[in-house]
Amino acid sequence: LRVAISIAIARHPGQNAQQTGRKDGRLICVLGPKGGTGKTLTSTNLATALALAGEKVLVIDLDLQFGDVALCLGLPPEKTMYDLAISPGGLDDEKLRDYVMTHDTGVDVLLAPARPDQASALTIDLLRDVLVVARRSYDFVIADTPPGFTAEGIATIDASSDLVMVGTLDSLSLKNTKLGLETLSLMDYDPKKIRLVLNRADTRVGISHHDVVTVLG
Repeated sequence: LRVAISIAIARHPGQNAQQTGRKDGRLICVLGPKGGTGKTLTSTNLATALALAGEKVLVIDLDLQFGDVALCLGLPPEKTMYDLAISPGGLDDEKLRDYVMTHDTGVDVLLAPARPDQASALTIDLLRDVLVVARRSYDFVIADTPPGFTAEGIATIDASSDLVMVGTLDSLSLKNTKLGLETLSLMDYDPKKIRLVLNRADTRVGISHHDVVTVLG
């Protein structure tokens, strides 16, 4: 029921969510139903690899209460999404640029709020607008999501062109990854757009790669 309510909230139509007819950049949503699987590490390394390959890349930290993208990239949280949310006026390409920070590799980053209590200032409509504007401005937008299917995560999944599901070689992660894939199927997300990443795949915990295939189907 909680997931169904979150989907309904996330899919409520926004004013600025219409397609512009212009070719937008790819939005890659990095997802993992269980915490600690390496979503943020995957997101930041993917972003820096794309930037070093000459692409224009933006990372958005959607773990609004406990985001770690700033720490992973060694960026001080001088500007965050909270500052964007409380700023007056609408959102366009120029305004978005005012609130991103740039890593040494050239990756632009829109950081999560610095404190958990600031997360409530971020609305689904604002997030939807950010995704639309960001895809107009960048070749790739990488969204690092929190564990589970939050309203913010569902809105991003709906808008994404690609989805990366990150799991690890342990029974809890595999169980949650399987449930996550089943949830995506219930949401009618195209399975051809999903890529699975098995992080720490050489860990010796008594679970083989064959077991992973068997569990996930």
